[in-house]
Amino acid sequence: MEGKMSKGKLRFSKICLLAFVFNFIIPAVLTSRNFCVQAQEASKPKLTFSTHVRARYEFQNSFNQKFYGDNPGAGKANDGFLLGRLRMGLDWYPTKNIHVALWGQHAEVWDYALSDNDFYNKTFERINHPQKDRLELYETYIDVKDILDSGLGFKAGRQKIAYGDNRVFGPGEWGNSGRWIWDAAKLSWVFNRGFVDVFYGQTMLHEVNSFSLNHRHGYESLAVYGHFELLEKPLKLVFEPMAFTKKDDHPNYAGEVDKTADNLDSWYVGAHLKASMKGWDLEGTYLKEEGDFAKDDIDAYGYHAMLAYTFPTAWKPRLGISYSYASGDSNPKDGKNETFHEAFGAKDKMYGRMNLFSWSNLEDLEASLTVKPRNWLTIKGEVHQFSLADRHDGWSLNKKLYRDPTGASGSDVGKEIDILATLTYFKNHTLMAGFGHFWPDEFAENVASHKQATWAFLQWEYKFKSVIF
Repeated sequence: MEGKMSKGKLRFSKICLLAFVFNFIIPAVLTSRNFCVQAQEASKPKLTFSTHVRARYEFQNSFNQKFYGDNPGAGKANDGFLLGRLRMGLDWYPTKNIHVALWGQHAEVWDYALSDNDFYNKTFERINHPQKDRLELYETYIDVKDILDSGLGFKAGRQKIAYGDNRVFGPGEWGNSGRWIWDAAKLSWVFNRGFVDVFYGQTMLHEVNSFSLNHRHGYESLAVYGHFELLEKPLKLVFEPMAFTKKDDHPNYAGEVDKTADNLDSWYVGAHLKASMKGWDLEGTYLKEEGDFAKDDIDAYGYHAMLAYTFPTAWKPRLGISYSYASGDSNPKDGKNETFHEAFGAKDKMYGRMNLFSWSNLEDLEASLTVKPRNWLTIKGEVHQFSLADRHDGWSLNKKLYRDPTGASGSDVGKEIDILATLTYFKNHTLMAGFGHFWPDEFAENVASHKQATWAFLQWEYKFKSVIF
């Protein structure tokens, strides 16, 4: 295990060395010839200081982040708590093509029934807390763009990585500590009507009281992501192909038949497609996953499709319907892992706002309506019907606990309705309020509880930026 960790650190050290070469040595050589020209073309160099503050009160009835029903294995069934997050940082632009960022984050939760130890991850052998991470390094990177007007650029350091609708790669900002934050090095090529990114990175773990400058990461990934604007008129069409890995070299995984401890070595290939024309919007995503989950072979897939129309009338009502699918495991004893493992995407806006589901062993049929009574007020309502893709597999809320390998408990999990309002009337301030209700169906009643669940929240966010020089 120590050998694998040393190799992982050595590999990442090489990436950091490359980041230094690309971001300091090469830009220094390239910009030395053209510094005077760049100084004339670019605006004056700037150093800015920014502050992002967010506070949210949440109330959960008959569920929490790990359990469903009135008798949770940890925490309380009825819980009200306050979340607070402070992000502060400096952004320096020595030239128009170079951006240096240095940010910190402090995330805290008060009166939370779940303890820090309830978020101990046996696979990572660490606490990975979705709500709490004290005095932590946040986005800290060097970003160099359009070197010698070639369209090539490089970004290295701690960063958020997001593409498309955030379903595959997205930061997951609803969680107080920020779900996916990367220590990564990314090479980009931007061209007319598109770009291609290649990056290697490791995901940060949110250890509550440990500063993550030299910590054990979660997953590592080598990825290629492309963005191509194929058409503009009359139909706007964007195609985004992708291929990437999701690995963990620590031997803390066990197969269905062969329980010998081994690592995770999976890879994905797929694409995201988006089309829009005259009020109509169409989106689709497909991912195929293969590889090894310990001694098991992975053979899984997931997809999403969405169709929406925005009416050209007052309030701009937008009516949408979507369907999300992620394969489940049909036989828990055949040594074949058919459960789709969500990649590195957000889930807070995807599969119900109560966060009872992830993109894994899932069928989610959703209808939504969004209206804007004022330019500063947006109201959205959603209705979901959730089912298991395979009744022999588990519910993603807690797969080990909420699972019936016989399939006798059925596949219909429940229905959810969510209503959210977002107000941006006050400059630099955003207010949000929301309500959700969940009705359990056959599967949830059999393996978890027959109780209905309720959720509500009120959130305030403030963003401030000041130019120092």
